[in-house]
Formats: sequence, C-alpha cells, structure tokens
Amino acid sequence: MKDKILYRIYLCLFGSLARLPLSWLFVLSDGLCWLMLHVIPYRRRVVRENLLRVFPDATDAERRKIEKGFYRHLCDLIFEMIKLLHISDEEMARRVEPHGVHLVDECARDGVPCFILFGHKGNWEWAEQMYTYTQLPNTFCQVYRPAKDKAFDRVILQLRTRFNSVSIPQKQTLRTILRMKREGKPFLVAFNSDQHPNSDVMEHWTTFLGQDSAYITGAEEIGTKIGARFVYMDFEQTRRGYYRISLHEIEPADGEKYPYTISYLRMLEASILRQPEQWLWSHRRWYLSREEYNRQQAMTSNPRLVEQAENT
Repeated sequence: MKDKILYRIYLCLFGSLARLPLSWLFVLSDGLCWLMLHVIPYRRRVVRENLLRVFPDATDAERRKIEKGFYRHLCDLIFEMIKLLHISDEEMARRVEPHGVHLVDECARDGVPCFILFGHKGNWEWAEQMYTYTQLPNTFCQVYRPAKDKAFDRVILQLRTRFNSVSIPQKQTLRTILRMKREGKPFLVAFNSDQHPNSDVMEHWTTFLGQDSAYITGAEEIGTKIGARFVYMDFEQTRRGYYRISLHEIEPADGEKYPYTISYLRMLEASILRQPEQWLWSHRRWYLSREEYNRQQAMTSNPRLVEQAENT
C-alpha cells in the first residue's frame, strides 16, 4: 500500500511538471543547478576528484567550467527525462537527430541480434526515439538496474517504455536474451556499459580516460555466445534540449581478450573528451585500484591473511 501511494504521488508530481513546455522546465533546471552548486553540493567531492584525475594538466578555472557544465547538464537531464511523460512524437522528432539507423535494419534483415553499447553521456534517456526511425520490426530491449525505491522504480520504467521498449532487470539479462534468441524474432538490446563493475567481478582492466579502470564484459560475453552484432551509440548535444544520436559499428580491437568491449570504450572515451561536461562525473568509477582489488582477492582466498587483517 505504501508503494502504491508513493507511486501515485510521484506520478502526479512528475506528470504535472511534464505538461510544462521544456523552456519552462529549463528555468526550473537552472534553479536546481544553482542549488546543487551553492546550497546542496550533490557529490561535489566525487565530481572534483574525477575531473582532477582525468584533467590533471587543466587549470582550476578550466575544471570548474566543466564542473558547472556538468551540473547544468545533469539538471537538464532530470527534467528532460520527466518530460517523457507528456511529449508528442512530433516534438521528440524535432529534438533528436538520428544517424546510422540502417545498422539496426541490417541486423533485423540478416536475422542477427543487435547489441547497442553506450555510456552515461548526453541524454541516454531519449535514446529510444532513434528506434522509431527503423523500417523493420524489432523488439527493443534495454538492460537496467532496478532502483531500491519500488515506487520510484515503477515511474522510471514507465518513462523508459515511452516508445514501447522492453526493460530487462540486470539479473535476468542472460535468461531473457537466450529466450528471445530461441524465439527467432529480430531484437536489439541496449547496454549502458560505463559503470564500475561490482567489486567481486573486477577481473578485467584497461586504461580509460587515462585511468587504470575495471570494465564490464557481460554484453560481449552474451553477444558472442549468440552471434550478435555490436554497435556503439554516440550522443552529442547540438544545443540545449537537442541531441544528435549516431550509431557506429564497433570494429574489434586487435590482440584483446574482449576486443569489442575495448573498442567500445575507446569510442566512448573520444565522445567524452569531445564534450566532457556531458558525462556523468558523479559516478565513483575509480574508488578501487587494481592493486587494492588484487590485495582483497588474495586475502579472501587466504584465510590466514583475513585473520591477520582482522586482528590489526
């Protein structure tokens, strides 16, 4: 009952906001941005640590400019996402410029699953608009991590199914994809793949944005198993409230254990450096180094080391 009441409260609040023009919502976004910068510093320490790591040679003023741009983008993203509850197809078509959609149609025509990899850059919540430009029927899926707040999670799922996509909970990814493969219908799956892996599955590392970074391999492992085609989705803001979304086939990197994932990370890296304020710098991506992870794994596998650590 509590979740149902909260869901109705969220839906009423967000639904009321969604009826406002985006130009009005951007005024609210500016106000929220000011609060985040000057009153309630949302994850400011994490943001500044990340920017200092990636741009050590930049001046303080240059990093502050990226920081301010990031918070503005983050606030815009919140209201642009809410707007999905009440926005026409015509307005979405004006605001999202698609490129490379033919890659999705080629996969459907060839009977090959299409795996789309993208990061937390630009407005990934508007990515589904691109699928409306495909000519051949597909089942559009996106992998997501359920929110702890069940009522809020229900609202987010409603927003993310604006264009009739299927949301797959992260833990059900493999089972769901294998079932769709057996059914033999064309489908594509979108993976937001720039998060830090869980601390118990950080076996694979590379250099990303100049940092020693663990990376997620699930999309490539599943895709390789079912013969999927890998595509990178790039987001670029052309002006406030307008985006260019481009699909590019991912060419495997030579000599890598996970060649498609490494190539994807290089493409994402270039996108971030092109518009750094558009990436989600508030993620604690580098909170655990490779050395710390290896040390933890060694201790876990050696009970004596664990006992010694507990006694110190």
